[in-house]
Amino acid sequence: MLNILRLDLLEVRSDAFTCVAVCVTFDDVLAVLSDDPQGYAMPCSNRTFWQPILDANGKAVAAARADGRKHMNHTFPLWRDDTYLLYSLNGDRAAGETMMAKRHEFARDLLLAECYDMNGEFLSKLEDSLVSYATQRTWVLAAHDPKLDVFYGRSVFIDLNAALVSSFFGSALYMLGDALSLETTTAIRDALDARTVGPQLDRLVGSAIPFWWQLDASNWNAVCFNGMTSAILTAVDDKQVRAAALVAIIDQSQAYLGSFFDDGYGAEGVGYYNYGFEEFAELREKVCDATQGTVDLFDNANVGTIAHLSQLLVMRNQNVASFGDAHAGLRFSYPLTQYSLYAYGDSKMVAAPNTRSVPGKLMSLLLPVTMKRSCPELYFDSRGSVQLRHVFEQSKIAVFRGTDASLFDMTFKVAGNGGHSHNDMGSYSIAFNNTIVLGDAGGPLYYDAQSFGTKRYKSPLINSYGHPVPVVANKNQSEAAAVQKKHKFTLATTFSALEDTATTDLAAAYAEPALKRLQRKVTFSRSGLGHISIDDTVEMQPGASVNFETVFTPLGAWTSTGANSGLVRMKSGDTVLVCIDASAPFSVQSQVLSSYNVTWTRVGVKVASAKQTEHIKVKVLPGSATCALRTDEQLS
Repeated sequence: MLNILRLDLLEVRSDAFTCVAVCVTFDDVLAVLSDDPQGYAMPCSNRTFWQPILDANGKAVAAARADGRKHMNHTFPLWRDDTYLLYSLNGDRAAGETMMAKRHEFARDLLLAECYDMNGEFLSKLEDSLVSYATQRTWVLAAHDPKLDVFYGRSVFIDLNAALVSSFFGSALYMLGDALSLETTTAIRDALDARTVGPQLDRLVGSAIPFWWQLDASNWNAVCFNGMTSAILTAVDDKQVRAAALVAIIDQSQAYLGSFFDDGYGAEGVGYYNYGFEEFAELREKVCDATQGTVDLFDNANVGTIAHLSQLLVMRNQNVASFGDAHAGLRFSYPLTQYSLYAYGDSKMVAAPNTRSVPGKLMSLLLPVTMKRSCPELYFDSRGSVQLRHVFEQSKIAVFRGTDASLFDMTFKVAGNGGHSHNDMGSYSIAFNNTIVLGDAGGPLYYDAQSFGTKRYKSPLINSYGHPVPVVANKNQSEAAAVQKKHKFTLATTFSALEDTATTDLAAAYAEPALKRLQRKVTFSRSGLGHISIDDTVEMQPGASVNFETVFTPLGAWTSTGANSGLVRMKSGDTVLVCIDASAPFSVQSQVLSSYNVTWTRVGVKVASAKQTEHIKVKVLPGSATCALRTDEQLS
């Protein structure tokens, strides 16, 4: 049982510390932590606390009650081993994960409905569901247990899902307390002790080797620690153990920030920024609450920039480039943005950063009503968010924004690769009239066994073939994250009111010894309605000839209008004209690509010549323009 955990493994000195913005000692945390296990906010039985908040959230409460009553007429979704094992048989993640999600949502809905009313209407069905859920074969997703060691009881592991489940069960214990029967409480506590909380404590304050994600610079760190913090704070009776574990979590959770560059750019892309930073922000709120404002995970020199990424990386109309595994069209989470801005005093409105978890659901009711600040207001200089451009100097990302009169925006990417990256050095995203029309097609709409395996870069959505980047001597780009560990790319920029430029050399991205230089120059014009040029110059080693292809990727319907032009028509009705020019005869070939349920068009412009140096220029203009360019303009 958790209340008789092995205290002999607890070796925490009073001067042991972690440093966020200030050094926090074990004694500091012990002094402010509650004597008894405590979750976020108050138990549901405290109607004096909850009733005004519930009354102010009438629609949400009514919806939760309706969901609970809907489940009263159905049995708890069945667990099926054969469905779970489909992943190990054929790589199908969806079936097993859907089964597990339905069980989670069923139990969660009943828990919230009972909490909001506390009249016993849902309690019997809830308890049956809780016991079944707690004792199901595994809480770990099949994709995270490829050898089925957890499934067959050969080992323990905490993954993203097990952390969420642990947060749910810890929250249930805290929220309902004595309303739950001894049988249900025992089943939950035994399962937590055996599956997650016990093993986690062994790896935080004991001698066991940490799980890999505990010191990893990825969203896993934030997600798993967020879930396990709720479980530990609510299910561990011994205050010293809770305090020691929390000190370790505060320290180790800083590894998550390593998934960002010092300039704030997130290497995992906007989708995983939303996922990971939502969890980190929820963790911050819970740590602030548990330590009575003593520890603030946002009070860190780099977190201010990270928390304002939604203001710095966006084009207009909240459009954001879908680099890496981010889905096309994905935007920064509005609730997360509101929470972050409120933390820094940049907004008078606040929202819960994350509603996947039960504590997050409670935050979504509580924060907008109480405007609670569990930690003092912070400060960040966010002036960069209102400028015509923002450059991430370390990750080599440039965001160019138009004026009220011009219609184009653009994000140009040189480096910034890490987890969930694609081979996309030199990629870009172009928006016209607030619609993204050309550039990166985004990430997979689903994952399978190959998504993160040895065949990951076989997909044109992930390798460079399907990106708007060159092909040299019939070679695609090398694996981006590995290249960037060996080579530091540069990004030279010039700025003016009407025109910005960004220039880089992409040669190191290609394992081609005959390639001397591959300059990509982007020119972003705000003149008139605006236009954009992507000018590629390839220079081979002496004696080598040019075999070179520039690629652009329309995200709407592509129609060729001549040997050197075409139109991209979007469903919104927006149309842009693409004009092509080169220093030598060229061929144009379009191809519709499809991978991971994403369909887009690849247009290749190819030059082959005996010369050592050649140029290809692609210019994007409003659809009403023409391609009648001056000769000196074509290759400037």
